[in-house]
Amino acid sequence: MSEGSIRRRGYQQLRRLVLGGYYRLVRANYAREAIAPQKRTAAGTIRSYELYNRHGNDEMLAELDSRCGPDDVIYDIGANVGTYSLALLAAEPNRHVVAFEPAPSAAEHLLSNAELNGLEDRLEFSPVGLGEERGSEPFYVSTYTELSGFDRESAERWEASVAEVLQVPVERLDAMVEAGPAPDVLKIDVEGTAPAVLKGGRSTLETQHPLVFLECHEEGIEGNAPAECREILADHGYTIDERETYWVCEPPHRKSRSS
Repeated sequence: MSEGSIRRRGYQQLRRLVLGGYYRLVRANYAREAIAPQKRTAAGTIRSYELYNRHGNDEMLAELDSRCGPDDVIYDIGANVGTYSLALLAAEPNRHVVAFEPAPSAAEHLLSNAELNGLEDRLEFSPVGLGEERGSEPFYVSTYTELSGFDRESAERWEASVAEVLQVPVERLDAMVEAGPAPDVLKIDVEGTAPAVLKGGRSTLETQHPLVFLECHEEGIEGNAPAECREILADHGYTIDERETYWVCEPPHRKSRSS
């Protein structure tokens, strides 16, 4: 075995040890509701039972906050424990967020954090995934919480493993928009399944023209999700401005906030 391989294996083992230990501590903290540190994010200041402020200098969250209007409806697709949702609500008192998170443990943590911040009245929560068709799909719960999703390869990145496989409900974005408030902005962070979300939201893209913030995951994921997303968005006249870790996708016509 080469020296480089030995170093790489050592780094991977160290990362597994550190991250695995961190996530065990976080789960215990949520279970006991022991401490809820204040976190100054790139949008608003919130409290949560997370132990590390991962989004203090989050460039995507900062730009998302700056591009959202003070009374916009924001769809947080792949909300995880709610940091984006709650930070965007804390930044402006008249915003409304619709959060989608199918993982039961993450959903429970999101609702705990919303209650902790007194923001549950402006947060509409849906415990479903969004996809191309309505139904149910296997959801891979990762030992590293934020890697959980409908893509097994994604859930096993960074030396993580799949802790559990659940059947979770899936809805189409278009159906959710028909039943609820129309979005001004979509934030999509779904660990490799963004093409399915966009395919299930073609009518929304065509008629509502929401601004789209998209994390396009590539590392450790099969297929070419970025190319698929680019094609779908281009079909609906969107212009893509690529940042280092996310895309800002401009619609051909921006919906008036007074409409």
